[in-house]
Amino acid sequence: MARKENNNQDSIVHLIERDNAKGIRFCLHYTINGKRYRETLLNIPWVHKSDKRNYREARAKAEAVQWQRITEIRNGQLGINNTYSSLLLFDWLEQCATRADQKATEGMNRHTWARMIRHTVVILKEYAGSDTRLGDIDKKYIVGFIDYLRNQYTTKQGKRLAPKTADKYYSCIRFCLNEAVRNELINNNPCNLISNSDKIKVPQATREYLNIEELRRLIDVPTDSETTKQVYMFMCCCGLRISDVKKLRWQDIEQDGDTWRMRIVQQKTKDAAYLPLSEAARRYLPQKENATADGLVFAQIPTEQAMNRALKTMAQRAGINKRITLHTARHTFATLELTQGADLYTTSKLLGHTNVRTTQIYAKIIDEKKQKAVDLLNDIL
Repeated sequence: MARKENNNQDSIVHLIERDNAKGIRFCLHYTINGKRYRETLLNIPWVHKSDKRNYREARAKAEAVQWQRITEIRNGQLGINNTYSSLLLFDWLEQCATRADQKATEGMNRHTWARMIRHTVVILKEYAGSDTRLGDIDKKYIVGFIDYLRNQYTTKQGKRLAPKTADKYYSCIRFCLNEAVRNELINNNPCNLISNSDKIKVPQATREYLNIEELRRLIDVPTDSETTKQVYMFMCCCGLRISDVKKLRWQDIEQDGDTWRMRIVQQKTKDAAYLPLSEAARRYLPQKENATADGLVFAQIPTEQAMNRALKTMAQRAGINKRITLHTARHTFATLELTQGADLYTTSKLLGHTNVRTTQIYAKIIDEKKQKAVDLLNDIL
């Protein structure tokens, strides 16, 4: 990567030209009290030297910013905080990815989050180069990155990112900057300064679920994986996540007279809860006499991928034209509870939600169903 440095040695801010296949990007290098800082001038677009007119205009804008910074520094107005780390941003992101690998919990894809962070690094380097430091990151950098994800970055297949995917990459940089704050490498996270209008708008996802009639058809359909059907139906009757089902032990299930309940420490939220265990759910429990030494209720169950494949086949055989996965069991439980008259607060507690607003998504589904039912009269009356 070619660089051209301003030779004015009296300047405390040096203007740098980073040249690559996209063209020239202007940067400023600060040297203050022996510490180096870098600022990429993202508001000045890439330019090629062959385009002499645009190059001269861009260079003039960059020099104007350079002298503005010199004045600000001499007047003590720039506000550079010496507690900022000179650590390269991408070295820090790699540390975060390594920690994500080490802290990944059982039952999850160990490398999903780490891979996402590392892919975010690739996109960030395309966006602003590879020499960005933690001290370079400000609101303008983040707003520019969001715009880059929305409108410029393309995949290897030449496609733009879906809003949900773009938001995941933004979430990665936000998470890593939060970690930098917690480790006292920077004072604050500039992502917290981003207004709602600048954030990526992610459409609300469609939540698939089974109604009672579809659930009965699924129960009756033949399958090559009875364990998958047993686990899925148990989840439909109690609303647990598959990660919590895998950890459920017989010692977590208690009986007090006619009342059954199970103690769950949710893997996602780490919250402990006692949840009632209905008769319907108990029908799908394995025989306790067949329990293994570790006491797991569902021992030696297939992988999640294998169970999702089995569920897809079962849905096809049952004539259910929906994308059914293990997690749809949780959606099914929530919608059935609300359909049968359970209140929103109770359903929220049964699902283990920490905020009732999360459960309101299911209430909206029920409201839509009611509206469609009323609209059926439009063609009759």
